[in-house]
Amino acid sequence: MKVITVSNYKGGCAKTTTAVNLAYDLAAEESKRVLLIDADPQGNASYILWRYNPNANTLCKLYDGRPLKSLIRRSKYKGLDIVPAITELEKVNQVSGGLNPNELRRQIDGISDRYDYVVIDCQPTMQFLTISALYAADLVIVPFKAAGFNINGLELMQDYLENAAKKREYAEGLSYACLLTMFNGRTKSLNRVMDLIEQDSYTIFDTMISFSAICESAEDKKVRKPLLKHRRNSKVAADYLELTKEVLQEIGE
Repeated sequence: MKVITVSNYKGGCAKTTTAVNLAYDLAAEESKRVLLIDADPQGNASYILWRYNPNANTLCKLYDGRPLKSLIRRSKYKGLDIVPAITELEKVNQVSGGLNPNELRRQIDGISDRYDYVVIDCQPTMQFLTISALYAADLVIVPFKAAGFNINGLELMQDYLENAAKKREYAEGLSYACLLTMFNGRTKSLNRVMDLIEQDSYTIFDTMISFSAICESAEDKKVRKPLLKHRRNSKVAADYLELTKEVLQEIGE
């Protein structure tokens, strides 16, 4: 079992879109057993993949002593389960002083016989829940847009990742790679990516996720579907399918 965390402390860079479509594509197209953990109190991944129930036990209960396996729910799709989130999850960040950020990985290891992949969607802050997700990861995907402040912020994100690799209990190495999202095909954007590659500071996925209004329509409250279910023949759906194959290569399959 491998754990893939999708994280960037900046918002608006397609973290949830990436987490949802990677998890779905692994299950539907690669026949993998997948668990998505929604570690974002906004619960957007849960909203897309799950039949929302405000009274359900969510990831918040893990830090009240409930085992992770008791919080797993079936998603709307075969082969893909979910540990959902609702707004109460923010309470975990607020009272995190006595909590152990390694607990999430311990709990995940306890269900390693049930899944091939765990995908964790993070909130756009570097609080306890996100740090726990970084501690738990085998691979961290860092979505970013090729724009000024987004590029500059990658250096800080790299510091967080290196710190997590040093402090976590999990002994295996922590890999991370950047994913260009919302790519508009402009030469200026591509040049910014090439500058990063030349710096040798970041691994960057070959796959680039196209900008498309289809992503927004797929997440509309009347639709709420992964891209392959919504517009299978779209360029952006094909991009995420290509990313899925590249992720499998990245972690050794």
